[in-house]
Amino acid sequence: MTIQICARCQRPTGRPVVVAIGYGASAGGGVVYACPGECAASFPKQRDPFEQTSPARDVHVRGQR
Repeated sequence: MTIQICARCQRPTGRPVVVAIGYGASAGGGVVYACPGECAASFPKQRDPFEQTSPARDVHVRGQR
């Protein structure tokens, strides 16, 4: 992986860890990187946006009603 800047300490790291993915409506998203260890551990765990889908949506997607 290429060198990235840590979002916590602002130092370059050769072993970046993805700690968040930003979503944007008009500009797209971005990946937030941190140093492994203490910097990465200090970020809160991100919620999976597909984790809480409604059952009604699930049925519709599968083509069942």
